[in-house]
Amino acid sequence: MQKTSLPTQVILAHVSLLIAGLMWSAAGPIIKITLGYIPPATFLFLRFLIVGIILLPYMIYELLKTKINPKDYFNLFLLGITSQSAIYLVFLAYKYTSVLDITIISVVGSILSVYLGHYFYKDKIDSKLTIGLILASAGTLIVFIEPLFTNNVDTIHTSERLFGNLLALLYNLAWVIFLIWSKMSMGERSTELKKTLKFLHIKPMNHPYPANLLVSISFYIGLVTLLPFALYENITSGGVFNIMTLDPMGIFGLLYMAIVSSIMAYMLYEYGLEHAKVSDTAIYGYLHPILTLPFAYYLVGEIPNIYMIVGGIIIGVGVIIAEARKS
Repeated sequence: MQKTSLPTQVILAHVSLLIAGLMWSAAGPIIKITLGYIPPATFLFLRFLIVGIILLPYMIYELLKTKINPKDYFNLFLLGITSQSAIYLVFLAYKYTSVLDITIISVVGSILSVYLGHYFYKDKIDSKLTIGLILASAGTLIVFIEPLFTNNVDTIHTSERLFGNLLALLYNLAWVIFLIWSKMSMGERSTELKKTLKFLHIKPMNHPYPANLLVSISFYIGLVTLLPFALYENITSGGVFNIMTLDPMGIFGLLYMAIVSSIMAYMLYEYGLEHAKVSDTAIYGYLHPILTLPFAYYLVGEIPNIYMIVGGIIIGVGVIIAEARKS
C-alpha cells in the first residue's frame, strides 16, 4: 500500500505548535521569577502594552485591509477574554502554588480539547483514546490534590496551594473555550457548535478572520480589560509601580513574556490551530510538563515530589495508550 504524505501546511502547523509549546514551557518559571519584581496585574498590563505598541503598525494595516463586521465585536471580545484576560488567573496561581503543579494541571486542557474537538468538529475518538484520557485525567487529579498529602514546596501553605491549583484549573477551562472560539472565528462551523451558541443566545461569526488578526485583537482586549486590575493593584499597594527602577531580571521576564511568549508563540499557535485539528493540539499539551521540568529546575529550583512523579507517570501511560492508535 502506498503511503500518502502529509500536506506541507499540516507539517508546518505541527512544527509551529511544537515551537510555541517550547516557548510556553519556559514561560512558567520566568513568570514565577518576574512576579518577585512586578505584581501580577501590573505585569500583565505592561506585557500587553508592549505588545500593543509593537503590533500597532500591523493592526492599522490589517484593519484597513480586513473589514470587521460590527456584529462580530462581541465574539471577538469573548475571544480576547478567554485567551488573554484569563491569563490573570494563572498569574495569580503562580503566587500560591508551584510551577510544576500548574504545568501538570495544564494537561486537563489537552484532555478537554480532545473531547470538544470530537464533539464540535467530529475529530475521531475510540476506546484506546478514551482509556488513555481517563488515565491522564487520573494523573492530573493526583497532582491537583497532592497538597492535601504533602507540603514540601517552599513554604507555601496547603490551602494556598490548593487555591492556586484551582486557579490553574479554571484558566485551562478558559483556554479550551479559546481553542473552540478560535476555530469558529477562522470560519470553521459545525452543527453542534451552532446548537451550543443558540442555547447560549450567542450568534456565530458573520465572517471568518485571519489568524494573526485574531491574535492581535485579543492582545488589545487583554490590555483594556487588565487596566482596571492594574490600577486597583497600584492604588491598594500604597505606591505606584515604577518601571524605571525595575531589576534587569524583571525587565528580561517582561520582555520575554511580551515578545516571545505573546507575539511569537501566539502567532505560531494560531497558525498551527488554523491548519490542524483541535484534538491535534492535545499532544503538545501532554508534552508541556516534560518540557517545563528542566526550566523549572534550573530557573526556580523546583524538583518534582513523589506524587508529581506518580501523577506524571500515569499521565504518560495514558498519553502513550491514547496516541498509540495513530499510524
